[in-house]
Amino acid sequence: MQIPKWFIITRNEYRIRTSSIREIRPYFPFLVIGVLAVYVGFIAPKIIGLFFSDPVKFLLSQVAAVLIRFILFIFFFMFITFPISYTLRDVKTAQQEIFLSAPIKSSDVLLGEFLGELPLYAIVITLITGFFTALLTPIGLSVTQLAVTILIFVITLSSALWIGTVISALLRTKLGKSTHGKDMGKALSLLIVLPAVALIYAVMAVIDPGTGRTSILDPGTSGVINFILGAIPSSWGGDIIIDFASHPGNITAVWPETVTRFGGLVLFFVAILGIGVKVADRAYSLETTTFISARARPDGVLYKTVKRRGSGTLFVTVFKMYIRRLQNLSYIAYVVGLLIIMNIFLVEPGEAAPVVEMGFFLFPMLAAFVASDITLRGKETLFIYRKAPSGENRFIKTMVYKGWSVAIPITLAIVTASLLLKPQATLFSPFADIGLMSFMVAANVLFASGLFLLMPAYTEKGGEFLLDVMVVAMTSFGLFIVSLEVFDEIMVLPLLHWVVGVIFLYAGKRNLGRIE
Repeated sequence: MQIPKWFIITRNEYRIRTSSIREIRPYFPFLVIGVLAVYVGFIAPKIIGLFFSDPVKFLLSQVAAVLIRFILFIFFFMFITFPISYTLRDVKTAQQEIFLSAPIKSSDVLLGEFLGELPLYAIVITLITGFFTALLTPIGLSVTQLAVTILIFVITLSSALWIGTVISALLRTKLGKSTHGKDMGKALSLLIVLPAVALIYAVMAVIDPGTGRTSILDPGTSGVINFILGAIPSSWGGDIIIDFASHPGNITAVWPETVTRFGGLVLFFVAILGIGVKVADRAYSLETTTFISARARPDGVLYKTVKRRGSGTLFVTVFKMYIRRLQNLSYIAYVVGLLIIMNIFLVEPGEAAPVVEMGFFLFPMLAAFVASDITLRGKETLFIYRKAPSGENRFIKTMVYKGWSVAIPITLAIVTASLLLKPQATLFSPFADIGLMSFMVAANVLFASGLFLLMPAYTEKGGEFLLDVMVVAMTSFGLFIVSLEVFDEIMVLPLLHWVVGVIFLYAGKRNLGRIE
């Protein structure tokens, strides 16, 4: 009997993932099961015990049992979005050529790679589940009930991963047909995270304009949400765990319901595997090469006016290259969306929305994203400017102007809109707040530009890019602490930002001349 091709790819993918431990590969599954059993049974409860006393743990266990359907739904949605966030991840050329030259279907590749990675995903899911089962320990669940709980999480979240993998493959096929589509996919990979973040806050608390924030434990609220979640497969596993909490240590009391619901979860997983394979056969393609490219439109009146200045042509070129990439705009939309979500779900109705206070931490991220393309264009671009007369100085100056022309207007619009909607949400006065945040964002653009020249990130995929963004955000937080603890004056904060910004920009400019 011929071995299915997807199984061959699964075996190969698993061997690649475990190539660094090939000496113990035959024993690896048994070792993992043993280590995870010790983790779930002893390590996770000990970690939870360090933070919560027994009465609090018991209270949390009761709340966790009630909220299990919502918790599973949140994770279910997040695990769907996880593969989609890598919609246009690169495929190795050599591996792609092998697949294209072999008599194999796209669905076999998709299913084989997914199943090959699934054991490693199952380990991560079990680690996540261990903390939840530790919260349920005071209820007195048996070992069998804990094992079934872990299997519920693994099957439910694996189903979500497969759904996200299929959607990701279809998007990659659709968007990969043009350069504009690829850019759109990269933008989508970041923005897809925002609904997951909003969903977490929305499920854990519901805003009621009349009475304020009400918990989902409220009967009127939870009844509606439970009715909606009842049709989602993740709630089937949640119902099993709720039954376990009602009959701790006695699985036979709920055996028929457990077998029915758990069997439904397994059937759902098998069904979506089959449906995903059929869909992939029809709509998924391994071909990623395209000859379609974007075309630039003629300059408008604004660009022509700016070009009349001495360095206007360089500024227009840099600015147009920046705003034409949807991925750049997605970073801005991410920060703005995150700020909106925080104000919707973290601020009580009727209270002043602390946009300015939140801006101390989110606007530095905005400045870092806007200024990051000073090196993300690639090392070759830096060398082009180095060969021109005063090219490096003009390039840095233009990139700073571009950063200001993008970050400052967005900051002005956000702060102004917030103050118009809620005039009481001022830190000092409306004009002082607007000027303060704009002044700080301008300094953050200097800081981020210098930092990316000191620690260059030539692609968004490497750790250098995220590291630089986090350094900008954490430095801003540190300066905020210094202004309060050392100087006891918040108005010192913008000056500190400008001192750090000028120093880093100067150091980055010096480092640019030394890059080989």
